[in-house]
Amino acid sequence: MTSHPNRFFLPLSVVGLMVLAGCSTSAGDFKDEAEKFLESKDLAEEAGYTFRDARCETPASTSDGTQFACGATDNDGDVWTFIVEITGDREITVIDGKVTG
Repeated sequence: MTSHPNRFFLPLSVVGLMVLAGCSTSAGDFKDEAEKFLESKDLAEEAGYTFRDARCETPASTSDGTQFACGATDNDGDVWTFIVEITGDREITVIDGKVTG
């Protein structure tokens, strides 16, 4: 079993992550895009892990500062929990990530 740090910080502001046809962004859109980002090559390069099976809660609102939890499994089979924050109309930031299982 590979040893992972208990915690790492991901200061990743994902500007333009949301590519939507409409003017407004729903809570479900933020959830879906966060899941896609957790499984992206961009995060894999930054974090040093490849994640799969990402699942996020639907945020309670679409307001700046709203946080929601996500989970994903890394390439070693360890389960991670992430906290994602809405930081703009079409922007999210992963503010925390740690191995939880």
